[in-house]
Amino acid sequence: MRLTSLLLALALGLFSGTAQESSFSLTGKTNDIKDGSWLYFRDLVNGATLDSAKVQNNSFKFETKLSEPRMWVMLHTKDRSKFKELWLQDKPMRFDASNTDFQDAEVTGSISQELVDEIKTVYEDYDKISEAELRKRQEEFIKNNPNALISARMLYEVSGKWGRENTAHYFDLFPEEIQESALGKRILSILNNDNIPQPGEKYVDFELPTPTGETRKFSALTGKVTLLQFWASTCEPSKMQNRELKKLYRKYRSDGLEIVAVSRDTSQTDWIKSIEKDNLKWQHLSALEGWEGPVFTNYGIKRTPSNYLINTNGRVVGVNLRDKELKENIKKLLK
Repeated sequence: MRLTSLLLALALGLFSGTAQESSFSLTGKTNDIKDGSWLYFRDLVNGATLDSAKVQNNSFKFETKLSEPRMWVMLHTKDRSKFKELWLQDKPMRFDASNTDFQDAEVTGSISQELVDEIKTVYEDYDKISEAELRKRQEEFIKNNPNALISARMLYEVSGKWGRENTAHYFDLFPEEIQESALGKRILSILNNDNIPQPGEKYVDFELPTPTGETRKFSALTGKVTLLQFWASTCEPSKMQNRELKKLYRKYRSDGLEIVAVSRDTSQTDWIKSIEKDNLKWQHLSALEGWEGPVFTNYGIKRTPSNYLINTNGRVVGVNLRDKELKENIKKLLK
């Protein structure tokens, strides 16, 4: 199915209708959760709480009607002090944390869950390998595991970097069940969104408030080599990357580098406090609408931190560039 076919499928109503419910169970054991405590399933695609189960004698059981045969969820306590990402499948599954930490529990009964350790090898030595090597590993994983929902998650996360044509090619490898899953539909919506700027294309302009309340257009802040950075004050990986960006900004600001940071915060207090506490001297914008802001949608942002590197002509040079690759591209553009 080529991109045009995918878009036709969308037009014919791939997004419409209700998915057929499927039966599923998860029987679990813990070792350090108080009797009477509740565990919850949270859908990691749409954020909804799916079900809950009470812990008794270090045991629990979910018998949940899933909205689709395979789902990506978070299992967590009410205060989220204990949590684990799970890949559910419509058959009996087991969760065993009787002799381990909750997050290290052994989980069986799901194709994607059994691939979790394998996917870790894809990102092994993440900070040391080249972008080309990382992409090769990601492509091989998806090609070797097209029937696993976890492959759709990987494709969803890299779609901005890979572009619509390449994303469509790998999307076509998935069976219908994966393509029509919630994650599959998210990928298809990206393929159908012509507004998401691709490498070589001009950035999409927008207008957002600054921390002082005045509204600024992104185009008014460009004209230089510009890093459009998406982040959040509550996102620890964003804070870690900000520490590296501070070094870059100090080194290249005088040469013409500008950073414009768009936050997915919903609290103005938290947003401004983080900017001031971490001494982030570049430009800041936010609608304080979380993930629902139109800028996040128009740029296809699915996680933070994310970035777009833009040249002096307003063209996108790269998407979600990592530290070493980002430094090399900035240095090259400023020559």
